[in-house]
Amino acid sequence: MRGPTCGMRDREGRTSQMVETRVKAQFAIVIVFLLGVAAGALGLTVYSRWSETGRPSGWTGKFDRERYVKQMTEAVGLRSEQMGPLDAILDETREEFLALRERVRPQFDDIKQRARQRIRGILNAEQQARFEEFLKWWDEERRAEEQAAFGAKTRGQKP
Repeated sequence: MRGPTCGMRDREGRTSQMVETRVKAQFAIVIVFLLGVAAGALGLTVYSRWSETGRPSGWTGKFDRERYVKQMTEAVGLRSEQMGPLDAILDETREEFLALRERVRPQFDDIKQRARQRIRGILNAEQQARFEEFLKWWDEERRAEEQAAFGAKTRGQKP
């Protein structure tokens, strides 16, 4: 015959088993959460490094000399005595690009002016006045960016 204490032990055993199962479930949830955080952090790190490598879609149009030299040094294994000649080559190349830019600038300016004239043709008088103000601002912003990117040698200015 089962006595009153026997039923209590069964209940205590089941209660203990339920508590143990609940603790295991909570522990599993915490582990899954932490694995999700770790996977997210890893994914973000991989994406960040991938996007830094200079995908064509991420190119801004400006040459990042420091990044280029760093990545080239790592990829090719440049030695310190090669840095001087590399700098000279990059300086000469920059000058060639600036000279080319000055030679083709009139063609770019012509295309830009024709486009602006066509835009003026679709605007009413009030919009045209605002467009002219916009163009002043836009051109000044481009000049400032160009100065920052290429220095005083652009547009024939003296340093």
